[in-house]
Amino acid sequence: MHSFEVTVTRTEMITFRLPAVSALDAEERYLTDGEETNSKTVGLCVESALRVHSSRCGESGSV
Repeated sequence: MHSFEVTVTRTEMITFRLPAVSALDAEERYLTDGEETNSKTVGLCVESALRVHSSRCGESGSV
């Protein structure tokens, strides 16, 4: 068995709920003040799948 590093591009649709005085106010503050209520992956594309070669010196982090 080998190790692979897989890179993907993922597009998500996320719904937030927050109190606001207007739609514009909500658009400006949804990330900082909103509560995420739903998310769905709507697009997924594998950009690459590369085999990761291990070091000849042993485990990762060894000197």
